[in-house]
Amino acid sequence: MRRGFWVSVLGVVAVTGLISWSGVALAASAGPSGNLSQQVAGGGVTVAATLLKDQAETTAIKLVLDTHSGNLDGYKFEAIATLRDDTGKTYPVEVVEKASGGGHHREAVLRFGKVGSEARSIELIVKDVAGVKERTFRWTTAE
Repeated sequence: MRRGFWVSVLGVVAVTGLISWSGVALAASAGPSGNLSQQVAGGGVTVAATLLKDQAETTAIKLVLDTHSGNLDGYKFEAIATLRDDTGKTYPVEVVEKASGGGHHREAVLRFGKVGSEARSIELIVKDVAGVKERTFRWTTAE
């Protein structure tokens, strides 16, 4: 069942879309429900990041950790994730919301400070999960 889900997600992720975000249009792969989703697998763990439409006064990203073996309970979302824009400014996690799951599957919504309008791109950096030093998820602003 999960395999079919991830195959579907990969198919949808291949489609390029455009979303309005904080007054800045971000071009990236459109995932389920029109969200901007990407995933990186390594060390037996798949990490998926989705830039959410609900930006309000923060930048919100749903982060999912998924594995078929091992235990993911030891990872603290606020410790493994950082947001960075192309101007060099970094944004630590301000709030972890809707954290759920345990064992082989964990997810949460991470809220970072609002990215400035001068930024042309953002990167979510996820560090030290399952022996992978760094995983990078990028969203580029449209001109």
